[in-house]
Amino acid sequence: MARDRAAVSTASIPLARGLIYTTSLTCGVLAALALLIYLNQAGYDPVGLWRNLFSSNGLQLRTAGPWWATAGLAFLVSGATAAALGRLPLPWSRFRLIRWLAGAAILLLLAHVGHLAAIPPDVGAGANLAATLGALGLAALMALFGAYFTAPADL
Repeated sequence: MARDRAAVSTASIPLARGLIYTTSLTCGVLAALALLIYLNQAGYDPVGLWRNLFSSNGLQLRTAGPWWATAGLAFLVSGATAAALGRLPLPWSRFRLIRWLAGAAILLLLAHVGHLAAIPPDVGAGANLAATLGALGLAALMALFGAYFTAPADL
């Protein structure tokens, strides 16, 4: 009987707003970083694409596409994480198998993307670092917006 009371009292405790924002911001930025690495391996590196910006062909969608994709993915992942953390009850004991499977899938995905991470040989390390940090700053800002707009207001 005391165990049932503990379960009921734990279920009524909501997560702190700061914890929801921090977790969703982290998830959004990590998703954007994984997308940046994947796009870099596919030939859409942020530094190399800016060379096409000032060419005689004019502005191409290929130049702005990776920036929009990373910002959009950070917004969506952060919003989904904030919505899930803010609306699901705390003990989560029913979802134990789903959490383990989702964690294993995320770990395998990040390990696969980590193997792809390498600086292209024709791009300087400083320019690549500056472009990547700029893209991650934009992703962090969009992730914060995604968390703010989807977190429950009653926290």
